[in-house]
Amino acid sequence: MYGYFRPYDSNLTHGELSVFSAYYCRVCYCLRIIGGQMARFFTTYDIAVYSMIINLQKGDGDPPRFKCERLGKKTMRKFEDDEVGLKLARLSLISFGEKMRDDIIDDNNLKARLVNGVFSKAINKARETEPELTQIEKDGADLVNRLQDKNAPIDDILSAYGDMAVKSFSTFFELTDKTKALLKSVSKWIFFVDMVCDYKDDYKKGAYNALKTEGAPTFSQYFDLKYKDFLELEKRVSGELVDALLSVREETRLYNALFKIIINAVNSVIPDAIEGKDIKFHYFKDLFEKYKVNFKNKSTIKRLGIINDEKD
Repeated sequence: MYGYFRPYDSNLTHGELSVFSAYYCRVCYCLRIIGGQMARFFTTYDIAVYSMIINLQKGDGDPPRFKCERLGKKTMRKFEDDEVGLKLARLSLISFGEKMRDDIIDDNNLKARLVNGVFSKAINKARETEPELTQIEKDGADLVNRLQDKNAPIDDILSAYGDMAVKSFSTFFELTDKTKALLKSVSKWIFFVDMVCDYKDDYKKGAYNALKTEGAPTFSQYFDLKYKDFLELEKRVSGELVDALLSVREETRLYNALFKIIINAVNSVIPDAIEGKDIKFHYFKDLFEKYKVNFKNKSTIKRLGIINDEKD
């Protein structure tokens, strides 16, 4: 549910950016089909990366790509039989529902209750359609919480989160061992970066964070104290991701785009956090800033900077 993979900073060629846009578009349209217009807000860069990884093995070709403002019934029908896209969309909603459930249990979060209420119908519909996925996500989240409660080693927690992702994606079709390793390493990396991103808030709220160190209320202060341990952990998590990515290498535009996006994230996100830069994915802020610019220029909305230059 995060956006730590940043395609527009990844030096993609025009063709590679078009490939990424197609996979982003795919999830966005499928979310619209299963959950309504508001469900499109669950489309993130990270879920598009998962979509690319799955198609890298499946080899079905890239999904169609349309202008964001042309989201009508005619174009939506192009995705009605996209089983992988629809499953990815439902997984996005189910995962978000588990995150909200966890936030509500942890600290009775009012914001989580309100957001969960708005999207509860779409989330429940996804759960009803995908009972196996729902159970996997619930069991996986519960296991991660149990490990956190007993202060298990951080590697065990990361591994549990990665295993949950593999189990979920294995319901799509039979995955190869290399694809499983890549999906697991991507999920572990996202969870790891999320701990870094949430460090200050978790410390302030007293919430669990495997990195949290007494006397270090900010990540910068934590890093000053624990930089050797942290860099060793980062090396393992990022190294596993890069190795898994290289193991599925092929000479295609899809792989080239995926490679650049992941390598750029590995080389920039954590270093930015260490320097004290904001690495959070400000989805709504980015969306509305672009809306204001486009409105001022009387131009059409290009959602989150997605390039859409193909004719209808």
